[in-house]
Amino acid sequence: MSPASAALIVVASYLLGSLSPAYHLGRALKGVDLRRVGSGNLGARNAAHELGTAAGVAVWAADAAKGAAAVLISRAVGAPPWGAAAAGAAAVAGHIWPPAFGFRGGRGVSTALGASLAIVPVETLIGFAVWAVVSRLSGSLYAGGIAGFPVATASAFLLGRGGVTALAPLIVAVPTALRHIPALVRRVRARDLRLP
Repeated sequence: MSPASAALIVVASYLLGSLSPAYHLGRALKGVDLRRVGSGNLGARNAAHELGTAAGVAVWAADAAKGAAAVLISRAVGAPPWGAAAAGAAAVAGHIWPPAFGFRGGRGVSTALGASLAIVPVETLIGFAVWAVVSRLSGSLYAGGIAGFPVATASAFLLGRGGVTALAPLIVAVPTALRHIPALVRRVRARDLRLP
């Protein structure tokens, strides 16, 4: 794949990820801008809190679909494994920093999950299960997230995948990690890892 084609895929994936179901659903259902209520995030958690559980689930599914679609489209046009992982990471970055919404989006977890599922589905489900258990036991979604994507990558290596494909769960989660670092540092210092 040529550098120009790879760049085009990354840009297209970023723009796909920047589409915001949460924003449009908030406007349609209650006439609210989710950036101005609740946590201020354009993601599933804030949508569920402000619009109801069904809306939150719908936003979660749509956000995950963005990540998966970026990966699947990149593969359909001939992207190698590194191109698919880059497309997934770009979609996550678009979700977190959408230009049309003042670069204020969501946290990117659902979109990263969708991208990872499209690349290594079984391994991602293993990581998701660990995430759920750790979050439940610790009462911290941060702790669950920190565990989930590395476990997915470890599972990929254990199941015989290699190279970029095995590393894909970590690669697509990089923008999410960058988004969470400031809040995580503050909460570690305060000894409070609960997700607001």
